Amino acid sequence: MNITPQRPAVGPESAKSGAPALLLACGNSLRQDDGVGLRIAEAAEHLFPASRLRIVAAQQFTPEMAADLAATELVIFVDACANDEPGAIRVVTVTAHGEAPETHRLDPPALLAMAQSVCGHAPARAFALTIGAGCFGYGEEVSGPLRQAVPRALRLLTDLVTAYSGQA
Repeated sequence: MNITPQRPAVGPESAKSGAPALLLACGNSLRQDDGVGLRIAEAAEHLFPASRLRIVAAQQFTPEMAADLAATELVIFVDACANDEPGAIRVVTVTAHGEAPETHRLDPPALLAMAQSVCGHAPARAFALTIGAGCFGYGEEVSGPLRQAVPRALRLLTDLVTAYSGQA
């Protein structure tokens, strides 16, 4: 995967200057279905120019990502979800919660709160795009339902970026 995180300028002024939308993908490529977020990030890299969608992919959400969030007005979190039927796709709006997020278990709402409290800005629009997963054993292949879900998830991602990024 050719996705390399670069730290943008931080703060509300950089977010309003036409910064690209942000895709934060999470997953472990060595734990079967848990790697689906990384697969979506890799596929999205071929769909969007960097000027339109900035992609950060990692094994987990980290405090350092708050700076990435502070530099955009649209973020889409992508991850596998063990609570949904394998291959089911869900898109939900994410809002910040809490004042002092616990940094050992960061979820999207806590990251948004951290961006606001530490960096002084959080994206105006935030979505979580999750894909139901059922196989978390050792291996690099995702299950059939998740392979089939990836193109549908990419269409939803494209729709979100088109509708909410403010760029035609």
